[in-house]
Amino acid sequence: MPGESTLTFYIPDLFGFQSTLSKLSKDELSQLPVVKFPVLEKWLSRGFVEKSTHQDDVVFSELGLSVDKNIDKPFAALSLLAETTVDVEINTDSYWLRADPVNMQADGDTALLVAHDELALTQEEANKLVEHINTHFTDEPWTLYTFAPHRWYLHLENPVDLITMPIAKALGGDVNQFLVTGDDANYWWKIINELQMLLHGTNVNFERESRNIVTANSVWLWGGGCLPENNLNSHYDNILTNNIFFSGLGYHCGFDVLPLEGGFLKNIEKDNNFVVLDMLSKHVQRRDLYSFMQTLSEIETDFLTPCNELLINSTINKIKIITDTKIITVTRKQLRHWFKRIKPFSGFKDA
Repeated sequence: MPGESTLTFYIPDLFGFQSTLSKLSKDELSQLPVVKFPVLEKWLSRGFVEKSTHQDDVVFSELGLSVDKNIDKPFAALSLLAETTVDVEINTDSYWLRADPVNMQADGDTALLVAHDELALTQEEANKLVEHINTHFTDEPWTLYTFAPHRWYLHLENPVDLITMPIAKALGGDVNQFLVTGDDANYWWKIINELQMLLHGTNVNFERESRNIVTANSVWLWGGGCLPENNLNSHYDNILTNNIFFSGLGYHCGFDVLPLEGGFLKNIEKDNNFVVLDMLSKHVQRRDLYSFMQTLSEIETDFLTPCNELLINSTINKIKIITDTKIITVTRKQLRHWFKRIKPFSGFKDA
């Protein structure tokens, strides 16, 4: 009903370029495609701001999931719930770990994680690589599955003690800074080293090298855990996302899972909605400020501006933004706080 619905936007990496933007001159700013975001700037300037330290903890808590703070979140198990070709049993006792195919390239004394989706593996190639790995490691207490070319999953017989880094945060970086840690790390370092040598000699990678295509020469472990307990009394009704992890999370929580495209405004004009806008992260990973600002402008036009109108006319009672280290809550009343100066986006400090 009008005036009773809450709309939450989850926008990771919204402040991913604040340090860079704050140092640009007016002339340098003018070279960017867009620098003004009237709605976003008003929300950030006039909304109620809370600081947060771990955005994954905030998101899980917001959606009513019971997960220990500051540890790996079960991205693998939750993502599996949204895979369309899954033929394995998923329950709260089974432990899953993502083991996504990647390319690592030597860089002096270290290695850089340079490709994941960019590998553009076919499902046939993924199937062959996974079969080769499972055959070689047949005596180990785990099995590897691929339900999509770039999403591979390890099913382990028992839980493990590992602290990992999500692949999105590690791409483009020095892998030594993101190596798995924990009591079981030594075992997995040995497995990964052996697996890298195994992948180097596969026919799939020989064929890719012959065509000058980047190879899948390693896997990235992350997001391990079992399905968490969930609160089916969560105040959210729908989750709108194109992200497979958040789709699985939505199914697990009992929400209606809706795509971002098609009927967006109609879908959010009632009930309580959680919207995932994760389009900025890839530009932060690639250090592409120009594309970042262009995409932020599209977010402003396609999502924030129409929702601002819904807030003004009380179709939506409250809008919340969850991002890297801030939670911003905006109401119709706060929009009218004319005494709070509206700052330009480039003027906001690092989140």
